[in-house]
Amino acid sequence: MRHDPYERARLEELSDRLAALAAARDRDGEFPHEAFAVLASRGYSTRPPIGCGESASLLRLLAAIGRGDLSTGRIFEGHANALLLVCRYGTPEQAAAYRAKAQKGELFGVWNTDAPTDPLRLQEGCYAGKKNYASGVDGLSQAIVTMPTTGGRQMMVAPLDAALVDRSWWRPLGMRASGSHIIDLTGVSADADHVLGQPDDYVQEPWFSGGAIRFAAVHVGGMHAVLDAAQAHLTSTGRAGDPYQLHRLARMGIAVESGYGWIDRAAGVWDAAERAPEDEGSAKALLAYANATRSAVEANALLVLETAERAVGAAGFNAPHPLERLVRDLRTYLRQPNPDGALRALGEAMATGAWHPGSWRRT
Repeated sequence: MRHDPYERARLEELSDRLAALAAARDRDGEFPHEAFAVLASRGYSTRPPIGCGESASLLRLLAAIGRGDLSTGRIFEGHANALLLVCRYGTPEQAAAYRAKAQKGELFGVWNTDAPTDPLRLQEGCYAGKKNYASGVDGLSQAIVTMPTTGGRQMMVAPLDAALVDRSWWRPLGMRASGSHIIDLTGVSADADHVLGQPDDYVQEPWFSGGAIRFAAVHVGGMHAVLDAAQAHLTSTGRAGDPYQLHRLARMGIAVESGYGWIDRAAGVWDAAERAPEDEGSAKALLAYANATRSAVEANALLVLETAERAVGAAGFNAPHPLERLVRDLRTYLRQPNPDGALRALGEAMATGAWHPGSWRRT
């Protein structure tokens, strides 16, 4: 897959700008407003590349943002996912309205995890209950939330201006600026135009599981940032020429390049499934490739983390060394739901002949 060198330079500059802002937000845990101002000024958050055939651009953008700051990447991925869901399942009027809101600078999220003792639900025309892991809540205007109904899990686009936020719970090892707090929507009016799509649209495959390629792309950027920090440290300390350190640099470089290869191929598989939505083979290929991508990226990221830690040594665990924050953020963000299930599903696809390595060819 070819990439415009000018776009690559723009994305590298974007990563640098976001990286310069990340440490301060890690210290105070505040929403990364400055980072999103940078993204808006370049049109990335106001007009994200979510159209049919734009998957490669979106995944490379997510990687570039993750290379700059994983917390910003997590929130941006939710924003892009929200717009994708509105455009896929909403009415034409909803799609146009939320695209217009985004162009005005509004940001959105997607929250599926219920508070175990007080799940989100509808009561007499209002929301009741809470969502955990409400990433980015302090900078979003609205979020897609899910709740059980008699017909299945229903998406709603809930306004956030009157919701209550519990920030006491979020005390993570890393990803502090992602602000994944608990939000209480009890008493907020649930209007008819909040309804998005039909029950269980949210979990419709292959798009639900296939969406893992987006957070995997942010992970790729995160491991690239770890490599950047390790290489900069070895260079500044005069150790980059040591033969053992050269081996470490090579292993990290191979792993990062492999990550980019996985997301580039995944973009093509996603686009193929979008072009042929009724093709069962394309859908199965996307599911298998998404599971393979997230599993491979996780393994490569863990290799990069371990190798960078060995290369830099104890200095990398002592703030304000940049590796200290990057390791915390990436190790935290890698803990995505159900990795064992993803690997099992990939094995099943191989065992049944639905997928095997090298089976997909870009048309």
